Amino acid sequence: MDGKKTLAVINEHAGGGAMADVFRRLEHPLRDAIGDFDVAFTDKAGHAIDIVRKALSEGYGRVLSGGGDGTLNECVNGFFDEAGQAIAPEAELALLSGGTGGDFRKTVGLRSSEDALAALRAGRTQVVDVGRVTFEGTRGGRTARCFINIASFGLSGLVDRNVGAFKQFGGKAAYFGATLKSMWGWRNPRVTLTLDGEALPPRPIVTVAIANGRYFGGGMKVCPDARLDSGSLEVGVLGDLSRVELMLLSRSLYDGKHVYHPKVLMRRANVIEAMSEAGVSVYLDIDGEALGTLPARFEVLPAALKLVVP
Repeated sequence: MDGKKTLAVINEHAGGGAMADVFRRLEHPLRDAIGDFDVAFTDKAGHAIDIVRKALSEGYGRVLSGGGDGTLNECVNGFFDEAGQAIAPEAELALLSGGTGGDFRKTVGLRSSEDALAALRAGRTQVVDVGRVTFEGTRGGRTARCFINIASFGLSGLVDRNVGAFKQFGGKAAYFGATLKSMWGWRNPRVTLTLDGEALPPRPIVTVAIANGRYFGGGMKVCPDARLDSGSLEVGVLGDLSRVELMLLSRSLYDGKHVYHPKVLMRRANVIEAMSEAGVSVYLDIDGEALGTLPARFEVLPAALKLVVP
């Protein structure tokens, strides 16, 4: 028992409602592991951001994120103010298992509720980087959002908008169904990327991933060399692939071997800017959340967050 004032932020609707059952099973083992803690339940999109910001301003030293990647993203954003400044730099974030998406947990090595409990008992933390993206919001106007795993755009952003129709299938199956739906009528948009001030020639793309973590889309190892504490972001560009080429590449996306394909470009940068051709909407996916479109600016916030790890 370390005595940290702890708040569990629980999205009971995550994983098609599975998180409610997960938390009921975890509640008593959690108290055995870390002592007493408070609980807050989310009831709308963005609610966890407000909950966490308020909790940190009131002196909570640890937040438990109970849900999928979307809930985690909101909790991460709660650690920072609107300008991207840390609210309580010494506070720590821990993950509980649940939700449709669990890609970030794969990078960390937390694959089950038991792993999460063991990490909390051990009390080991790692200071990790966080990404921040400024973009065109769905309601118009520029807005900003932090991400701890991967922000991407292109086909992945459209998949993000369609995955809700398949969430009852969970994880990889949900993303597969949404991908098939999104590919119907898809045309590779032409974008211009600028990496740390170096403008690359405009090119058609399927998806561009800006990665702090390694996995997205239900387990695709899209940026296998991404590291949480590297101080930079891994950039994975799936270029002008045809539908057939993309289908043939799909298996290697899960083991990271797609990086050897001639139409895939891997780079590393601290600041990435992306712009699409005039009149072409290119959708963003930010830690699995459909939040806006290009143009966008991505940057790394180095050593920005204390994360409980195995």
